[in-house]
Amino acid sequence: MRSEGSALVTALIFDMDGLLVDSEPFAEAAMRSFLRRYGHELSDDVSDRLLGRRVPEAIAYVTERYGLVDDLAELNSIYNDLRLAAIRGNLRPLPGSAELIAFGRESGLRLALATSNMREHVDLSLTETALAGLFDAEATGDEVERGKPEPDIFLLAAARLGVSPEECVVLEDSPAGITAAKAAGMRALWVPQIRIGTGLPAPPTAPDATLPDLFKAIPWLRARGVGHVSPDSLMEN
Repeated sequence: MRSEGSALVTALIFDMDGLLVDSEPFAEAAMRSFLRRYGHELSDDVSDRLLGRRVPEAIAYVTERYGLVDDLAELNSIYNDLRLAAIRGNLRPLPGSAELIAFGRESGLRLALATSNMREHVDLSLTETALAGLFDAEATGDEVERGKPEPDIFLLAAARLGVSPEECVVLEDSPAGITAAKAAGMRALWVPQIRIGTGLPAPPTAPDATLPDLFKAIPWLRARGVGHVSPDSLMEN
C-alpha cells in the first residue's frame, strides 16, 4: 500500500498566470493604472495579496483596502478592460512551460489548466503563447463560486479529467494557489518565478516542494515514477 502523499501520479494541473505565461507584470501594470484613476498607488503588500485571485475578488479587496466607492460591477469592467489591453500582444510562455507540458503528455499523464482568470483572458493568453489546445481539460475563474485559496477550481479540473484529487500534482506560483491545491487534497509544487512585491510570502500551507523553475518539476516527477509510458497510454494518444 502506498503511504499518504505517494499515490500514483496520473495528472498535472497547471495554473496559468505567472506560471505558464508572463502575464503578472502586465496585470500589475493594469492594477496600477486602475488605482491611479482614483488617486491611489498600488503598494507591494497589496500586489502580493492579489496573486492568484479572480478579478472580482481582487477588485473587492482593493475596493475595501483603498475605500473606493464606485459600483463594483463598473470597477470590475474598468479593470478587466485595462488588463486585456495590457496583455494583448505582449505575452510569452515562461521557461519550461512547453517542455513540462510535453513531458507530461509523453509520460501518459492527463493535463489540465486551472486558472483564476476569466475565459476571455484565458483564450487570449493561451493563443498568444501557443499553449492553446494542449490541455485535456480547462477550468476558469468564471466557472466556480469561490476562487483560490478555496479548492473549487482544482476539484473542478480533476473532475473534468476523471481522476481523483490524490493522483493530481498542481503547479502554482501563488500562495493562494498552493493553499487551494492542498485543500483539494492534491500535491502542490510551488514555483514562485515572478515576484510582484519585495517579498512574496510563503504559502500558509506548505507545498510538497518549492522549485526555482518548471524544468525542475521533471526530475521531481521522475523520482515519483513518472516518465515511463505504458502501452495503453500509447494507444490512447
